[in-house]
Amino acid sequence: METVGEQYVMHWGQVYNMPVISMRFFNVYGVRHRTSGTYGAVFGVFLAQLLNNKPLTIVGDGTQTRDFTYVTDIVDACYRASQSDITQEIFNVGSDNTYSINYLVDLLGGERVYIPKRPGEPDSTYADISKIRKMLGWTPKVKFPDGVKIMLENIEQWREAPIWDEESIQEATKDWFACLGEK
Repeated sequence: METVGEQYVMHWGQVYNMPVISMRFFNVYGVRHRTSGTYGAVFGVFLAQLLNNKPLTIVGDGTQTRDFTYVTDIVDACYRASQSDITQEIFNVGSDNTYSINYLVDLLGGERVYIPKRPGEPDSTYADISKIRKMLGWTPKVKFPDGVKIMLENIEQWREAPIWDEESIQEATKDWFACLGEK
């Protein structure tokens, strides 16, 4: 289903006869990954916790899955799209697989602690990349364990990142829970 933003892009592309493509990125990670925000990206949270010998805070039971996509694969997909003559298309860009948060923690190592799942958080995200594979010949190249290894090799980049723990996560998300009528 197209988002309103995608509908605008497609519409104005047609109106002004501009070549447009919309790309949906799924759980992008890589070095220089963001380190802050209430809904902080999982790698930034986990790597800062590892550096500070803190347990990794897993939201929910850790069985939820994400289609983690390494940043160089995203760049490659964008480059291929920019070099093509294709227009007025929407592509999913993902790893063509899903991995549980528990598996990510297995790869990272470290102690774990489980905290309550946030309302509205999906159990799974998965990008069907069959369209971009067919139309652009694009496939992801970085396997998840290899991407995690690269992240660990560059872990020092998260030295100054905020350290989330159960208490700070609860404080940061209390308004979210309150708006959804939960305590």
